[in-house]
Amino acid sequence: MNPVLEAVLLLFAGVFCGFLNTLASSGSAVSLPAMIFLGMDPGSANATNRLPVLAGAIAALFTFQRSEGLDWRLAARLTPPVLAGTIAGALSAELLPSRQMGLMITAAVLIALLLLFTKIKSLLAERARVDIVINAQVWLALFGAGFWCGFIVLDCATYFLLILVLLVRMDMLQANIYKTLFVGIGAFAALAVFYEGHLVDWKAGGILSAGSTAGGFIGARMAQMANAKIWVFRLLVTVILLEVVHLGIKYLYGIV
Repeated sequence: MNPVLEAVLLLFAGVFCGFLNTLASSGSAVSLPAMIFLGMDPGSANATNRLPVLAGAIAALFTFQRSEGLDWRLAARLTPPVLAGTIAGALSAELLPSRQMGLMITAAVLIALLLLFTKIKSLLAERARVDIVINAQVWLALFGAGFWCGFIVLDCATYFLLILVLLVRMDMLQANIYKTLFVGIGAFAALAVFYEGHLVDWKAGGILSAGSTAGGFIGARMAQMANAKIWVFRLLVTVILLEVVHLGIKYLYGIV
């Protein structure tokens, strides 16, 4: 493919990714298949995808820190299992053959589609904050979510939210801050692992990151518009369905 056209497509994929993450989540359900569609090896696409995820997390954390919404002492108590799980997940992803990684990405995109039709976020929003709970069950759950974050980052944010609200007993607003921190830590740790394995395409990742940043700003503006999320939801469902079909055909039947 023409390098200029490829760069333009990556930029648009990044914009769409950041836009969706801001308005409806699951932006990686677009960026991952987009890189595979452009011919990138699934393992490299999985590794490279951490760059736009990290860029978005840093921008959000900067905002949260300015509002003094992050307690770093509490974060220090919750981070170790996330970090350990992420490293284990990233190392496992490196060992997975290309075709199997492609199938895993297909499954992850399908899970993202199914989660869109659940009412998880509305359920979490109804939970009131009580005293913070940190125990072995919380650490084990955070390790599992961290493993998925390192293995395939898609929708790990939802799993972190579930743990922080249902097990740690945070309210939704507080949980969203720590979720962002964990996703950022996970993306950074996974990048370190994938860097050693020479899996990251820094050029493609840089273009995606730039697009994702722009998409986030666009999404933030559109969030103020009436019925914006309804149309974004419909668009996201359509895009993911097409991607599931494409990835399924590619990795189940060997047809590009």
